[in-house]
Amino acid sequence: ILVGERGPSVAAFGMIRQEARYEFSGAASGAQLIKYGRPLSHATHVSVSGMRGGKSFHQYVPLATFAQMRLFDGDSVEFVADARGRTIMTAVTGAIQGESRFPVKNSTSLRSLLAYVQVDPAIAATGSVYVRRHSVAEQQKAILSDALHRLEQSTLTATSSTAEEAQIRVREAELVQDFVHRAASRTPDGVVVVCRNGKVNDLLLEDGDVVVIPQKSDVVQVSGEVMLPKAVTFDKGMSTDDYIKGAGGLTDRADKKNILVARMNGEVGLAQEMGIHPGDRILVMPRVDTKNLELGKGISQILYQIAVATKVAIGL
Repeated sequence: ILVGERGPSVAAFGMIRQEARYEFSGAASGAQLIKYGRPLSHATHVSVSGMRGGKSFHQYVPLATFAQMRLFDGDSVEFVADARGRTIMTAVTGAIQGESRFPVKNSTSLRSLLAYVQVDPAIAATGSVYVRRHSVAEQQKAILSDALHRLEQSTLTATSSTAEEAQIRVREAELVQDFVHRAASRTPDGVVVVCRNGKVNDLLLEDGDVVVIPQKSDVVQVSGEVMLPKAVTFDKGMSTDDYIKGAGGLTDRADKKNILVARMNGEVGLAQEMGIHPGDRILVMPRVDTKNLELGKGISQILYQIAVATKVAIGL
């Protein structure tokens, strides 16, 4: 008796007529499993779990989409009946162990989800959890686009009483158009701050939410209008000025009065109010030099909006 090598096998259960582990002679597909397992008529969705590239994989898809999927040895497939809109897909990234994608009920809260996430307390900054949300990113992008449009319109429609003033307006318009082009290319991260003083505040999850659990860090990054942007180890005895001096000091274009700090939990604020903690990013903002007060105010506002939405200090 000659026994050949075992082919890829997939475990199927849930709303199917024949729960079993199915072995395939070659590449396995969702369509083949549907053919052999024969899902019940009210099965609408499929939950697929397995390993891909050495990492845990989990996907929740409609039955029609599953039919086009390729399956791999060791996969587990559950057929379920899911009324439209009752289940959402969320993801968890950062310093985690185990699964990273979670299909959950649309009434699931952040704390409920975190109870199922495996982390290593030695490296996971569980007191700095934050959420990236598509709807928030879209709102940030819309607000930024509107501010850029108004800034550009006010510059292009400004009037001049003298030839010299007209030349100044032209130079300002060129500056603004270049700035608008660069600012518009920035993509907001849609961060929702959920941690205060190490405590996770609860909120209702939305479809597509990405929960980020940062890795603990003893580094402070200094960027923006400094001579030598760099990352240095945190020292409790060092002030914001000390970290900036360690980065070569401020450039001539730096706004000395308004230096921002981006926390690991996604929070952004003035360094003089927040102080410096491990894992912080110091953002030295540029100073806006213009005789047009309205223009200067508009550019400054947009610079801070970008810093909050992207955690990056862009120059003029």
